[in-house]
Amino acid sequence: MNPAKKKQSKSKKTDAVRALEDELARIKEIAARSQADLQNAKDRLEREGQELRKFAVVGMLNELIPTVDNFQRAFQHLPEELKDHDWVKGIEVMEQELLHKLNEAGLKKIEVLGQPVDPQKHEVLQMGPGEKDIVTEVFEEGYECNGKILRPAKVMVGDGS
Repeated sequence: MNPAKKKQSKSKKTDAVRALEDELARIKEIAARSQADLQNAKDRLEREGQELRKFAVVGMLNELIPTVDNFQRAFQHLPEELKDHDWVKGIEVMEQELLHKLNEAGLKKIEVLGQPVDPQKHEVLQMGPGEKDIVTEVFEEGYECNGKILRPAKVMVGDGS
């Protein structure tokens, strides 16, 4: 084989090797990007799943809050002669168990008495004697779940008199 053809053949092989190396580098870059995209998608789905699980119980809690209110109203209006009755004590235990289970699910009563008014947490129904803009009475408890207000507390606020 003559030297010119040998050089030309070697040059073609070198060009082919370079082309293959370039193609390999491009494919590696595509693979790395695809792997990063997949990891990002997995992370996003995990975060979304956590958020979904966190607030999946909100609907159920919203349905059960009136039941908690009814228990509280019933105990507030319980005749004095029935307060020590075993049946009533059993109902109180059931209420406490319900509250415990709801707390485990993420329901938290908003503590409002003596606190400054917060329009996110309080629905002011009435103004009355007391320190200005401080909650003086709670008409209906407020609740939150995982930092989200489910129902603001219905309150009376001091008018500064």
